[in-house]
Amino acid sequence: MTRRERRPPPRNIKNGCTIESILSRDEDDEETTTTAFNHPRRRRRDLMMLTSSAFVFPTNAFNAWAAALDDDETKHQKLITNQVFFEFAIDGTKIGRVVVGVYGNESITARRFLALSKGIQGLSYRRKPIIGIEENEDETVETPLWITSSAIAKFEAPGTGEAINTVPGGLTNEELLMDLGKMKHDRANLVSVQVRDDPRMPKPEPKSKLVSNRGKFERVYEPLPPEPNGTSFSITYAPSEDLDVTNVVVGEVISGFDVLAQIGSLPTVPDNSDSPFFQVAKSIGDKRALVSEKSFGKPFAKVTLLNCGEVASTKSGEEVKSEDGAGEEQSSQ
Repeated sequence: MTRRERRPPPRNIKNGCTIESILSRDEDDEETTTTAFNHPRRRRRDLMMLTSSAFVFPTNAFNAWAAALDDDETKHQKLITNQVFFEFAIDGTKIGRVVVGVYGNESITARRFLALSKGIQGLSYRRKPIIGIEENEDETVETPLWITSSAIAKFEAPGTGEAINTVPGGLTNEELLMDLGKMKHDRANLVSVQVRDDPRMPKPEPKSKLVSNRGKFERVYEPLPPEPNGTSFSITYAPSEDLDVTNVVVGEVISGFDVLAQIGSLPTVPDNSDSPFFQVAKSIGDKRALVSEKSFGKPFAKVTLLNCGEVASTKSGEEVKSEDGAGEEQSSQ
């Protein structure tokens, strides 16, 4: 019998090897029955190389995904120019501090939020309540979608009533509307400011009443509620695309997540707008229905911002910049 010839081992086994290259044979040489894959030692080696190479792509894909997350987080952190704090209380008991990184160079709305957080001639978010906790429609999710603060009613110095005309963006929401859509509410812990009402919601009809004027009754229409003035802010607990049409993202929460968790877990007034009794009462203009509607989503407990201001990083830790520039913790006056 003639001695069977042995095929030389494949040259490129390490990277990019395939089963076809290992199992390939010379079709012209039918008598060659011993291949590199049939050799016991080479078979074990080739199988190990083939198996290990199969995990190269998943590992690289995971690393790319993780790097993308890091890049996205780093990108948002680079937008932070200032840090402000809010101290919250529930029914008068202080529960802790939330620190927000403000994207001060991204929009005029962000600069407005920063100025009101620091305080302008005593005007700030201090003592403003949390008036709404938007519940998640998914009943299996315990956390809400977002919480909302009360707006600042007038741009006047507390106590004196002196008009404040130095608010970034002016006294209306006209300039702020141009900031809509710059950033999406695509994750939790984003802070945004409401600059308009939801255009998808029907506007209320103007109310009218009869008044006597020189012995004659005249029908007078009450003015509609004004547009948001760009002072009420929200903090997201989850991606909240509904806010994209009304709010401008101005920053993100960087600490105090346990405080937000306490607020988000508070029970709220249930939304009874589907009740036939409520619908009938609202249709006939019953004021009790209107008052009840304003309470939907409001926490039963009173949540208040006790204090607010700007945080400055120093070698000794954190300190608060007051309006006069002093490096000590003070409430915004």
